[in-house]
Formats: sequence, C-alpha cells, structure tokens
Amino acid sequence: MKTSQLWYCTRQRAGPLVKECRALRPRLSPHDSREDHRDKQKIIRVLDQHSAVCHSPADRLELCLALFGFRGTHYTLTFDDPHLPPNFKAVRAALRAFLGRAVRWRQRPFDWVYCIEGRHGEHRYHIHVVLHDRDFAPAVVQFLWRQGDVDDEPVLRREGGYRRLAEYFTKEAPDGLAIPIGRHPWSCSRSLRARVPPVEKWREESGVIEIPDEVLWARRGDTCNEFGAYYYGSYILSDDRFFNLE
Repeated sequence: MKTSQLWYCTRQRAGPLVKECRALRPRLSPHDSREDHRDKQKIIRVLDQHSAVCHSPADRLELCLALFGFRGTHYTLTFDDPHLPPNFKAVRAALRAFLGRAVRWRQRPFDWVYCIEGRHGEHRYHIHVVLHDRDFAPAVVQFLWRQGDVDDEPVLRREGGYRRLAEYFTKEAPDGLAIPIGRHPWSCSRSLRARVPPVEKWREESGVIEIPDEVLWARRGDTCNEFGAYYYGSYILSDDRFFNLE
C-alpha cells in the first residue's frame, strides 16, 4: 500500500462520544487485472458505506443518544390488555398522548427519542422512549404513562456504549404488518438533530487514530490491502474528561 498519499480524515463529536475515520481511497484503472480490481473494490465498498461518520441510521441515532451524555434514561412503555392497541396508528396515538402530557407537565420542550416495536417477543406493541434525567424522573414517567407498565435503564452502558441502543432501535425495518411500509418506527426531536455538530474534515499524512487510554468504551475497525485502507475509531470520554471539556 502506498503511504505517500494524504489520508482523508473525518471526525464527529456529540456529547462525550468521538467518532473518527481515516482512509486512502484506491484509484481504479482500465489496466487493472481482475484480481487488482477486486481488491480495490473491496476497499471502495467499505469507504462508500462507512467513510462518513454520520452515514447510517444507527450512526445518526448514536450521535443523538450521545447528546444525553451520562444522564439519559431508556424507558420501555408496555400496554396492559385493556389498552393494547390494535394497530400501528393506535400506538402512534398513544405515544402522542403521552408526549402531550409530558409537555404539559414539563411546560417547555424537551429532548426525546422513541422507537415503536411489535415484531419480537410476545409480538405485543410497546414503545421505547429516551428522556433526559433533568427533565423527567422515573416516577413521573410512570405517572404520565397510563396504559401499562414502565421499565427503565441507563442509556449508556460500558458493554456497548451508545451504539448498543442505536443498533437496537434501528435493527428492524417496517414489515407491512406490525409496522406499515413507509412508516418510520423510530424518531428523535428536532432539538436533538439540530445540536449534532457538523463533521470535521481534513487531510493528513498519518492514518493513525489516537484513542485516549482512559475511556468508558471504545472500538476500532479496519480494512486494508496494498491498494488502499480504511481505519475507524470510536470512543466515549470518561465522566471526568468530558465535564472538564464543557
């Protein structure tokens, strides 16, 4: 692999989360052998799919969840038998009613993420909602949700970071039954989307992504051969490091 080229570098931050990519993109040539063309395409496919740090739905949702920092709570709202909705439209109505009560309780807009599911487990509709601890305590959410039970857990976990919940919320596509085709089972507030920082882009001679020693969670990925390379790094700053930056 040639190392005299400049690396294409992208980085995006949200809350304590930092995501970075560095890549050398191969140049296709009509004189490439079949094997060389195949190896170059292997790198290009990875870059086309992952070179942007905010590319996939899971990437975008991961960044929004990171804006909750260390004080986000993931609530699962379930329906009891008398209130079990017959279809997706009725679930959306129940969700809108819940969010309406929450706005009246809080008396100002607030950040939220939701996901509607009904395809796994007992195939009963249920709703996942992420809220900030400063806006709602678990007891308040239980009071506002009047159609069943409420379970809660932290958004951020060491074993999967924000990525764990982002992939969980985006794992299922509409099936035409529980979730109608063309409807989005998850969404987040405009206030969250508006606060996601823009992607930083630059060129550099080095492909090394430096991850601090003391982080709560980190992961790396790479694909490389003699024609090009793609390196990826993602990490969550520890509580002390993050708040020292604010």
